[in-house]
Amino acid sequence: MKIAIPLILLLVIGCIAAAGCTSAPHSTAPVTTLIPQETPPHYVIGVDADFPPFSVQDSTGNFSGFDIDAARRVAEIEGFDVTFVAIPWDSAISSLESRKIDMIWSGMTVSPERSALVHFSVPYYRVTRSIAVREGSGFTMEDFTSGKIRIGAQAGSTEQEWVEVNLVETGRMPEANLSLYKDISGVTGALVNGTVDATLVQAPTQARAVRGKPLVIIGNTMDEDTYAVAIRNSDTPLQATINHGLGVLMSEPGWQEMKARHGLL
Repeated sequence: MKIAIPLILLLVIGCIAAAGCTSAPHSTAPVTTLIPQETPPHYVIGVDADFPPFSVQDSTGNFSGFDIDAARRVAEIEGFDVTFVAIPWDSAISSLESRKIDMIWSGMTVSPERSALVHFSVPYYRVTRSIAVREGSGFTMEDFTSGKIRIGAQAGSTEQEWVEVNLVETGRMPEANLSLYKDISGVTGALVNGTVDATLVQAPTQARAVRGKPLVIIGNTMDEDTYAVAIRNSDTPLQATINHGLGVLMSEPGWQEMKARHGLL
């Protein structure tokens, strides 16, 4: 019996040694390789903060309007991010050229002068210009087209250009009779307080500007403006992206719903 104890110990030690030399089984869990997520492009869009129903900035800094909704939808379609910033309208193109912004998307009308400086997207909306006067003033469209009255317009707008080309340069109206304001609120306020006798503003915006005020729209200039997105001449790929996104958006049922929501049908 005394001889059996060492034998048992040797067997135990041998088993332990054999177990220590045995390799652990290989894991069958799959190896996961993390793929870096590509950061989507980000563009800064310059807008007129006082141009309903196309673009408006409220007191908390939030932007809304038809153009804001359209830009957000195109960004979703094309897979990029956007930030909106308010810009003075008379320096909109210079802000684009100096790369403070990447696009102007805020009821910008296409004109030969602007087309010489920037690329435009495909057109997405058409508007006319309307003329408003004070109720009871007695001013008529003949007074307007003959240049007999003082006219207010937004600085840097094609309405300013229209008055200069059709009334000032033709000698119908003295240049001093054209007053320019930084935004539509300023234009409309000047008409209400009598600083000017009439205002020339794009029709959808004019309709909202006179609402609830002692003002009346007496007619329009009959010619149409075309809205498009302005992009730097050097950004041809971005122009193609916006054109594609607008094409998709304008083919969606939501396009008509978007226009209806902002009273633009």
